[in-house]
Amino acid sequence: MYSRLFSLSTLLCVFTAPVCLNSVAAPAVPAVPTVAAKQGFHAVRLPASFFSENRARLLAELKKMGPGTIAVIKSMPEQNRNGDSTHMYRQDSDFYYLTGVEEAEAVAVLDADSNQAYTLYVRKRDQRREAYDGARLGVEGALKFGANKAESFPAAEESLKNVVSKAQRVVLVSNFDEDFRRKMLDWIYPFGSDNNHSSHKRILVDGRHLIAEMRVIKQPAEIDMLQRAVDVTVAGHLAAMQASLTAANEGEVAGGFQGTVRSLGARFTGYDTIAGAGRNSCVLHYLTNDHDIEAGSLMLLDAGAEVGYYTADVTRTWPVSGQFSKEQKAIYELVLKAQNAAIDLVKPGRVHHEGFDAAMRILSDGLVDLGLLKGDKDSVFKSGAYSRFTMHGISHWIGLDVHDTGDYQMEPGKRGGQRVLAPGMALTVEPGIYIPKDANDVDAKWRGIGVRIEDVLLVTPDGNRNMSGKLPRTVKDLEAVLKKRN
Repeated sequence: MYSRLFSLSTLLCVFTAPVCLNSVAAPAVPAVPTVAAKQGFHAVRLPASFFSENRARLLAELKKMGPGTIAVIKSMPEQNRNGDSTHMYRQDSDFYYLTGVEEAEAVAVLDADSNQAYTLYVRKRDQRREAYDGARLGVEGALKFGANKAESFPAAEESLKNVVSKAQRVVLVSNFDEDFRRKMLDWIYPFGSDNNHSSHKRILVDGRHLIAEMRVIKQPAEIDMLQRAVDVTVAGHLAAMQASLTAANEGEVAGGFQGTVRSLGARFTGYDTIAGAGRNSCVLHYLTNDHDIEAGSLMLLDAGAEVGYYTADVTRTWPVSGQFSKEQKAIYELVLKAQNAAIDLVKPGRVHHEGFDAAMRILSDGLVDLGLLKGDKDSVFKSGAYSRFTMHGISHWIGLDVHDTGDYQMEPGKRGGQRVLAPGMALTVEPGIYIPKDANDVDAKWRGIGVRIEDVLLVTPDGNRNMSGKLPRTVKDLEAVLKKRN
């Protein structure tokens, strides 16, 4: 059994992230001091200055569009779990990025023409509901959160409608609330397609791309928070490795990760934990985590903790016996070779898809060498035959969302994009090989082996920083950790 004491001591050994969050400047990758952690990260959040400066950046973009421009940003609606219960509330990432507000049923408005540019519409204070669900911001709380003006629903509905109806250009950011989007359309274009009415001159702009581009380059405070999430995740993976040595079921391994990261301050995981053993390691988004673990299996754990709204995304694959078999080792070292080649291409000036191309060539050639693919290497690679055993791309942006926003400049049919990497970008590198148990045309010794290795990389001015690099990756280091834990 792992313990909270073990988990925290593990974190103290690996943690090197900074704790100062007060410096938020233009997007850059500054020199960051190293400070040892003394505790977990419960309730840690970014400073108010981070959100106000993000609003200022968006307002600058709105001003470029001309007079009469406003932005309307909607919070995440609550999500039903079943008949009388909702999922634990987690704010929409774009709304949080601009406001820092974690409350449902809120709307932020930025008016590019006003000296009092920021209005926040929030839920009305309700003593009875707050006794059940916790305190609400109300108008006073909204003003303390940096709003120049604030109103509460339901009265605020009419005020919001008037603001929207008078604007010449509305930049809307509403990722998940379809009902709100429809309402906005009705307010902006009350006469539909009647071009005899002045409303047809109004312009509705999808503002999500604006925020996405702001989020691509991580600011110093974001890099700091992302590193915290990664370090908590590393502790969780180490606890899961320990748990796997005596676990009878995948759920015990998933629980080893989840219990550890929660104890260190991760209120959420960034996505549902993937803990697949044996044949389940070949299911890319395996979420059941409830099957028995057979002796000699590989365990694939794809799991990331979310700290202060920023999430890690890390995958490790290891033998539950503590030692790789000959075939498991061969596949693992091939994937690791591909990952290392792709990591080497994470640097300013390189193109996003270059890492994918390099990794796929290594995987394709290696699968030929192992006899899993037949033919000469050039022909096999050009045919794309390798995609049978490695079906996915190997990199995505990461930050507030596990698949963070931002344009990759993708071309049709391409894995990876034409976007040139720049300092401050954060992305994963995650090649994998998956040989299904039912691949009857493959030698039985290979069947049921699934391997993925994934790390979080920060592009720095002179190359990259593997933010999750303290978690063992090589066969030698993994076996040493498993032996030590055992």
